Amino acid sequence: MVPSLPHQGPHDPSSGGVPGNGGSPAAPLPGWRRALTAAGAVLAVVSLVAWGVTLGLAAGGGRAPGWVGGLALYGLPVAFILMGAALAAAVLDRRRR
Repeated sequence: MVPSLPHQGPHDPSSGGVPGNGGSPAAPLPGWRRALTAAGAVLAVVSLVAWGVTLGLAAGGGRAPGWVGGLALYGLPVAFILMGAALAAAVLDRRRR
């Protein structure tokens, strides 16, 4: 026999844990932190594409332009730094509350 689910009232942790909230317990990201995370994610994807272009050209005996090589070399670390800064800001913001 499968037990039935209890009623999800306003104090139930599965409904957000905040009375009357009914949503996610996580606070929405501020605008600058959301932009920083999005920029980091876009830069990471572009950097990985640049790596693919660089490796593809090298396999064919060619050479990638300097800006593609630079983006492939420095893009991913900068993306991780951007997203790490957004994560550190979120942790600091949460500790202040």
